[in-house]
Amino acid sequence: MKSQPVLRYYGTVNLAGAYVPFIFGCFVECVGFAFRCKSSKDTTLLNPYIIQTVFLLVSPTLYAASIYMIFGRMATLLFAENLMIMPARFNTTIFVIGDVGSLLLQAIGGAMMSKVTSASSGSHLVTAGLFIQIAFFGLFIINEVLFIFKMSKKPTSVSVRYGSWKYLNVALLVNSFLVLIRSIVRAVEFIQGYDGEIASHEWYLYIFDGLPMFLLVLIFIVAFPLINIFRIHEESIQAQQSARFDGTDYPDVEVTSIEEDLASKSE
Repeated sequence: MKSQPVLRYYGTVNLAGAYVPFIFGCFVECVGFAFRCKSSKDTTLLNPYIIQTVFLLVSPTLYAASIYMIFGRMATLLFAENLMIMPARFNTTIFVIGDVGSLLLQAIGGAMMSKVTSASSGSHLVTAGLFIQIAFFGLFIINEVLFIFKMSKKPTSVSVRYGSWKYLNVALLVNSFLVLIRSIVRAVEFIQGYDGEIASHEWYLYIFDGLPMFLLVLIFIVAFPLINIFRIHEESIQAQQSARFDGTDYPDVEVTSIEEDLASKSE
């Protein structure tokens, strides 16, 4: 007799954890711009310059971490991990590792740029970190687009019952493009150097860094009451409990939670 898969779900802490990097990123971004204003008023102060440089560089990587984590959880709740371009169990981990690597390079490089003797090396580290971010985000965007395309061709029992995931994925995709645009401009800035067009004009920072990140935060905040991973989770459970869900999309599920599933696969 074919075994009926039991309920698949995430713990509340695990779901909420996907938004923690975003919240921390908002704080870091605000602190960065606050010290940016202070530094612009007195260019002789070193500490405000270091803080604004590092914080404004790393805050988008925190937003990126939330985007990766939310997308991974959404795909799992839709029983659609096989529609991603890499193994499901490694998908979120690989992107987050790339994000952390990018964050460390940008943070270390930003701190090194505060000293004349290491400014050039620091700039190279920041540029490398930005290119890593661009590469991983480019791959992630391809992953998202292919996910939408494949889902339209091969929908799952959960995805056809509810459509909230489509709006959440669009929000994640738009935010991914915003981070990608910002990262490309910042990479060009560091390639050009201190005397380049971008570094020489303050408005570039606000138009191609501040504005995209503001829009990203706005999309997260405005969309959250309507579309969020908690709603996807609830709809997934409702679909699994309905008569229309027969487990054919993921017939070998034998555990009661995602955490147990991942633990069993790692053994």
